[in-house]
Amino acid sequence: MKKNIKQFLDFSNFLADEARLVSLKYFKKKIKIKNKKRSGFDPVTEADIKIQKKLNCLILEHYPDHSIIGEEETHSKNSAYEWCIDPIDGTKSFIQGMPLWGTLISLSKNGNIILGLADIPALDERYIGHEKKSYKIINGKKTNLKVRNDTEISDSILNTTSPYLFADKNDQSSFERLSKRVKLTRLGGDCYSYCLLADGHVDIVVESGLNPWDIRALEPIIINAGGILKTWDNKKILDGGKIIACSNNKIFNKCTTILNKKNPSKKVSKMG
Repeated sequence: MKKNIKQFLDFSNFLADEARLVSLKYFKKKIKIKNKKRSGFDPVTEADIKIQKKLNCLILEHYPDHSIIGEEETHSKNSAYEWCIDPIDGTKSFIQGMPLWGTLISLSKNGNIILGLADIPALDERYIGHEKKSYKIINGKKTNLKVRNDTEISDSILNTTSPYLFADKNDQSSFERLSKRVKLTRLGGDCYSYCLLADGHVDIVVESGLNPWDIRALEPIIINAGGILKTWDNKKILDGGKIIACSNNKIFNKCTTILNKKNPSKKVSKMG
């Protein structure tokens, strides 16, 4: 297995390098954008599509029996191994020139995520988790990742990409309830917020309505750095959904209690 992991890791870094060649070519340039939604705005660019096609072709060339699930294109197969690709996580950041978007690459075996890579091309930062290791590579220098050890919500930093991206109003209200309990709330991080948590700069990340490609790659990075990454109801994140990342179990338990508290219904006053 160790030999396989080394091969998969080298291949994942190769995929991330290939994705960078495409994404940085289009970043802060005029680019074709399509909207995937009839109602609202869910952009996809030619960079998203080109990266997905390129990585899918490379995976199918090197591992023809492996399954691939991707935001822009999926190749489902009956295989123990499944790659999960988000070519550009944070496309909205990408099209407005914000540097916090990334390419997410993960590999699962029999439903367990064995390798995760989050590449942040515009910052030249790469975050990797596999086996029991979690580290970042910046300017060619490798540094181990470790979460913060604060245990009080009142001292915590909370991140989410946007309060408007929660799956529904109840989830948004739950987030706002938690936000009132922390020291600081910051918005707009996309996948980078999870990397910051693994690196000890953020304590909590909360989102909902996520797809598998939005979150799978981040699990080994956070878990191996000592953190927690689960759904709001303490389940595995393999299929996405309501997601919470925390620096430790004590924070996680406090946060999920707050998030899962039923939103009070508005009382109707009676005239009489």
